[in-house]
Amino acid sequence: MRIIYVDDEKLQLDNFRLTVEGMNGLEDLQLFSDSRKAYEWAKTHPVDVAFMDIEMPQLNGIELAAKLKALNRDIRVIFVTGHGKYALDAFAVHASGYLLKPYMRRDIEEELEHAGFPVRGDAKKIQVCTMPDLFLTVNGRNVFTSHTKPEELFALLVDRGKSGITKGDAMACLWEGKNPTDSTYWTCLFRLKRILEDAGVPDLLLTNGNTKCLDITQIDCDLYRMLEGDPEVIRSYTGNYLRRYSWAEERVPQLDKIKENFHMNEQ
Repeated sequence: MRIIYVDDEKLQLDNFRLTVEGMNGLEDLQLFSDSRKAYEWAKTHPVDVAFMDIEMPQLNGIELAAKLKALNRDIRVIFVTGHGKYALDAFAVHASGYLLKPYMRRDIEEELEHAGFPVRGDAKKIQVCTMPDLFLTVNGRNVFTSHTKPEELFALLVDRGKSGITKGDAMACLWEGKNPTDSTYWTCLFRLKRILEDAGVPDLLLTNGNTKCLDITQIDCDLYRMLEGDPEVIRSYTGNYLRRYSWAEERVPQLDKIKENFHMNEQ
């Protein structure tokens, strides 16, 4: 993995270098205080991931990202900034990540994992298939052995991704048309937690206030790859997505549109 980091503040360059030092998979790290020099370097040297500040003189981060993408559309761009106000601009240049200062090593690792560069050597291999049905494996071992409500709850969490679900969301989807009690939901959630603990991934399920979500940075999932434009997954999609669950039908038009646009662009 070949990384460049661009920031006009030397202190930030030193901090980044020290933070990623010894990181698994790091082959080359180049630091630039001048965004124009970073661009010239990228013209003649392969770069996998570009971390960069946004507010820089001469050539700002958004402009640099666009130029780097023009050189290599597969380059992963991750902005490192002290402000959240540039998120929409980052989205416009198809940034892979958005890292707020101050950050820690695990924040960088998570961004790299999300960008498709696993760097945590001790991380378990978690694979989730949603097309046509749910299939979860941890280090090659099948986790769900029967069709149960905890399995459906996990499927719903996969579908919702980073946004997660509330208790009300889960009850409306999993027990549609029925009147489950709160204890029904909490029992289902407890059983799912036990299943994940037994599979060796207790930290996969996260809590954010009243919301439950999955740590999707740990997961290799066909849904997420398709949403990110993975050609292999798009080509293999046949229109079936979590077909055992009625609530999953809401996602199908989006996936169908992705496939349609992909075919149009290939012609």
